Amino acid sequence: MRSRTVMFTLTRESALPADELWARVAALADHATTVPLTTTLADPGEPGRGWRFTVRTAIGPVHLDDPMVVEEWEAPRRWRIRKTGTLQGWAEAVVSPYARGSRLAWTEELWLDGVPGLRAATRPLGDVFGRVIFGRVVDRLVSDDPVGGEP
Repeated sequence: MRSRTVMFTLTRESALPADELWARVAALADHATTVPLTTTLADPGEPGRGWRFTVRTAIGPVHLDDPMVVEEWEAPRRWRIRKTGTLQGWAEAVVSPYARGSRLAWTEELWLDGVPGLRAATRPLGDVFGRVIFGRVVDRLVSDDPVGGEP
């Protein structure tokens, strides 16, 4: 339902060639490495249409799972995933050649399933924290450092 959504787009330019940036963006199971207390549980094999993964944020035994499925996979340019748990929504990443490198546009739309009336309270927080959390991921992906390095 639109009234409960948080949506933002992050766009970054990179000195990396588009194929190298795509390799990083396509490594979905590695994206959580810059998010504190977060790991990824994934289907075996390489990501592609129908591939499922869960991003788990945990403090001790308490955890929140964010299960997702890849809905569209247009290598080496674009993917789109759908969130299938309590946190609903979608994410899309588009890689394109740009200047002497590449550009990444990352868009997210999120909402809590079954929790009506939270937009007024959560939209401003989601807009800020979503940009911060996903901004770290996007900044790492476009950086000149190896994927495991800091931006």
